Amino acid sequence: MEITVRNWSNEPVRSISIDPAVFDYPRKDHLVWEAVQAYQAAGRAGTHKIKNRSEVSGGTKKLWKQKHTGRARMGDNRSPLWRHGGTVHGPTPRDYSWRFPKSLRRNALRSVLAQRFRDGQLVCIEAFELGSPKTKDLERAVTTGLGLSGRTLLVAEGTERNLDLASRNHPRLKAVRALGVNVVDLLHHETIVFSERALISLSEVLAR
Repeated sequence: MEITVRNWSNEPVRSISIDPAVFDYPRKDHLVWEAVQAYQAAGRAGTHKIKNRSEVSGGTKKLWKQKHTGRARMGDNRSPLWRHGGTVHGPTPRDYSWRFPKSLRRNALRSVLAQRFRDGQLVCIEAFELGSPKTKDLERAVTTGLGLSGRTLLVAEGTERNLDLASRNHPRLKAVRALGVNVVDLLHHETIVFSERALISLSEVLAR
């Protein structure tokens, strides 16, 4: 399998071989769904908290005697039955994440990348060589040069300072490292733009 490497003017420069184990992987919707669920669960803060009857303000004194008052039996005023009383069975801090095996994460990435490649939504350019960190320059290069108008994920191999600065405040462009790519980003963006080195680096990891 091969993919065309282009420059910022969207002109073909050369073709490079890509691993069929990654870019010819079958589509597995349920596996991708599980990967998205695991990613989103791991991102939950889990800091929700209520106060139970041992934590709310109040006393421990029995409000009235048990019998002969004509009223229902009652303990202290921190009971859940009372206004300002404690809450029962409410949320407490917890960790929502669960262990999602590395092999399944890699297979989910393979499935999404392969589908993007089949749909023609995967672009490979020579390198992210930007002359300035200006957002308008990056947008001009992506829209006018590459002809992309939708949400675009820019995947570089390492740290690209100008790319990071130019894309961080743009609503449609996002820059990530090759080894930091996740399924949610791949699904959220309409087009994935790899630098040549980033594509090779990620392919080597996913092909293991």
